Formats: sequence, C-alpha cells, structure tokens
Amino acid sequence: MQGTNKAEFWLYEQDYATHLEDKLDLNLRYGDLRGGLGLFLYEPSKPWDAVRQPLRLLDYTVAYSPKMLEVLYGKFFQTFGKGLALRTYSDDDFRHYKSLNGLRFIGRLPRQTELVLLGARMRDIFFQENAYRVMNADSVHADTNDQVLGANLSSRPFSFAGFGGRYVRVNRTQDPTPKAFNELFGGDATISVGPVEIYGEVCQRLGTKPYVGGREKGFGYYLTGTVAIGSYSIVGEYVDYDKLGFPDVVLADRRTYRYTDPPTPIKSGVAINRGVDERGFGVTASGTPTAPLYVEASLGSLSAPRDSTKGVIEGEGKVRYSLGTDWTFEAKFNHMVQENIELHVASRATDKPTIHANYLFGQHTFAFEAEYNFVTEDTGHMVEPWKYHEAAISASYGYGEALLFTVGYQFVDMKLDRRFKGETSWPVVEAVWSITERNMLRVRIGSERGGYTCSGGVCREEAPFSGIKAQLISTF
Repeated sequence: MQGTNKAEFWLYEQDYATHLEDKLDLNLRYGDLRGGLGLFLYEPSKPWDAVRQPLRLLDYTVAYSPKMLEVLYGKFFQTFGKGLALRTYSDDDFRHYKSLNGLRFIGRLPRQTELVLLGARMRDIFFQENAYRVMNADSVHADTNDQVLGANLSSRPFSFAGFGGRYVRVNRTQDPTPKAFNELFGGDATISVGPVEIYGEVCQRLGTKPYVGGREKGFGYYLTGTVAIGSYSIVGEYVDYDKLGFPDVVLADRRTYRYTDPPTPIKSGVAINRGVDERGFGVTASGTPTAPLYVEASLGSLSAPRDSTKGVIEGEGKVRYSLGTDWTFEAKFNHMVQENIELHVASRATDKPTIHANYLFGQHTFAFEAEYNFVTEDTGHMVEPWKYHEAAISASYGYGEALLFTVGYQFVDMKLDRRFKGETSWPVVEAVWSITERNMLRVRIGSERGGYTCSGGVCREEAPFSGIKAQLISTF
C-alpha cells in the first residue's frame, strides 16, 4: 500500500475568504490484484457564486493485472500516441486533471506489443479564476454524458523500428442521431538508426456538427526527429492540425475542453487553439562544449493558416556554467511575440533576460534569481501600444533537505487595470519545512500577480492572489 495526500488552505487578505482543498491518491496491490482510491475535495467559503462552487469527488479503481494482461474498472488515465486522438493526464503543478472512468483492457503481447481497449467517460477538472471547475460538465450531471470507445495497438518488433495504430469514437449528448458520432483514427511510426530517431503520427477526424448535423472533417500530423552525437543533440518538431481539436466549440463562459491534446512546438507551452487550426515548428539544440559549460538554444513558431491575425514565435538561449560542485551560474534570454493569443490583446512582444546563481556550502544552500522583462503590448483599440517592464527578484537559503526560506519581489512600472487590476508590486515570503522524510509543509505569505500562463498547450488567465497559502504534502 502506498499513497500521497496533498492538503491546502488559502486565506484571502481582501475579504478573508478561504480556499480548502485535499487530494488523496491511495494505491493498493496484492499479488495480481490492484486497487486505487481517490478523494478530491474543494471547499470555498460562502457566499458561493457562479464560479466558486464546492467540488467533492470520490473515485476508485479495481484491476486484475497479471503479467500479460490487465482488466481495470474505475478511474484511469490514458494517452494514445502523442495525444492527437486521445490524451488524459494528471498535472499537479498546473492543477489540471483529465481522467477517464470506465473499463479498460490491456494485452501485453510478444515483440513489445501492447493492445489497449477502453470504454469510458471523461472528466476534465481545471483550475481557473481561483476556483476548480469540471469543464465538460453539463447542466444536470457532475460529468459529461459523452461515451468514449477506444482501441490502440503499439508495437516495437525491432530495436530500430516501431509502429502504432488507434481508433477513438465519441458518442455525444449533442449528436442529433445515433449515427452522428465523432471518430478519430490514425497511426504512428518510429525509426532509429544510429544517433538518429524519427517519429511521425497522423490522425483523421470524421464528425458531425453538434445539434444541426452535417459532416465535419479534420486532419493533423506531428513529426519529430532527434540527432544525438556525444554531448550534442538537436530536436526538431513540425505540426499541422486542421480541425483536429475535439470538441472545437468554446462555450459562452469560455469553458472548453478536449478529448484530443496534440503537442505544441512552443517551448513555454503556448498554443493558439489546441489543434483546431495550427501549423508550426520547433527546434532545440543543446550541448556541452566543455565539462562545466552547457549551452542550449531553441526556436518555435506557430500560426493559424485560416486566420492570419493569430500566431506566436518564441526564441530562447541558455548558458549554464558550474564551478566544481559549489557554484552554478545560469543566464537565459527569452524573446516571444504573440498575436491575438490572449483575450483583448492584439499583440504582445516580450524580451526577458534572466540570471540565476546557486552556491552550496556544506549543508547550506544559497540561491539568487532575477529577471527583467521588456514588454510591448497592443490592445488593438486605436491607442498607442503600452510599453512597460516587469521584474522579479528572489533570494533563497536552504539548510540540508529540511528547511528552505525564500524572499521574493515582483513589480511592474506601469499601472495596468486590465492585466493586473491596477496593482504594481507583489512581495512574498515562503518557508518549506520537511518535517519528516514523508511530510513536507509549505507556507507562503504575500501576493501573486497572476496573468496569462500555459502548460503543454493548455492556457489560462490566472487571477491575482494576496494572503496566506499553506500546503501539507504527505506520502506513505
């Protein structure tokens, strides 16, 4: 038996409202039997409103899992290929939990071959506007009534080559007839020759327009290649998605979710519309010219072929140098231009240099980080673009693995009512105490500015916060 529990409590300075959440994941195994229990609790203080509503979920998993197969019923996560046809996952850092609940069969065959069959319903829990929401909930039920049927075959019969194929069918409540379902199908191939590895995946979507009917088609593909020679490597990506993101409708209150979550080539995780209309590339080169020196450079671009007003380009360079095991220095420069990516922002260009230094002296660790962001932002309302600067400084001290103290300060030199609600500075103090090897307490006092942030192609506008956050993480 093993598990993890994460309990968190927030106290807002403005109105003394509270935020209480607890996430428990318990896993049990006895021979070929496996079980799981999951508890998710979100309890905001009253008065509740349309956004801040409590959420209480109890999940379970029961599985029979001998060596060659697995039969599972309950909650699980599953991704086919790179996520062009189906992708669910748990992301604690971004507070995004996409899970499936139903029946899954896994057959483990010879020649590194695996067959997955599933029938389930998805639930997409997402944190935005300082509250958790089930993004695909309808007006009656806690989760969607859509039915997901899927099959995936992956095989690596040779050390230098592998392939896969998949099929996903989604029967939706909005479908006008039983025949009006959506289906996604495709395949992938991998080839490895010496220092070179190439992976390619394609996916076709055949669907029906919700409520009104009528055929709708989508197609997308993802290519990536890696070359690694000694301490040097180059990774390249190319994507082209046309109506592959499903469903592709954003509701009136901006709720949106995806059964598909294809990769984005932008390193920071920015996407335009998550597979509905995207085309772009990404290249990352890295190497160690000498043992203490590491260099890395990346360039990524993404555009919308059917809407020339949207796009994003990002370039980043990084250098890290170590003096023995005591000193580590890192410098980074990031340049990004976004066109109509954020709501109410026609364009936003940023140039952000960052420095980081770390010093280790016995049981003592000292760290310093600073960044200064040059921003040019155009709201598209026939006014002069805003030009301002964002800065962040933090200093940390740690003693062994038991204690870590951090003092940070962020500020912006222009009052921005829409982006930061008129605030210009955000001081914060944080302490992390490893009470035991299995229990860690984190207390954070101060302000967080919020803003637009992305992870793996999923983006949100984070609300600002001022007050106290306490988090206790326990493993057992």
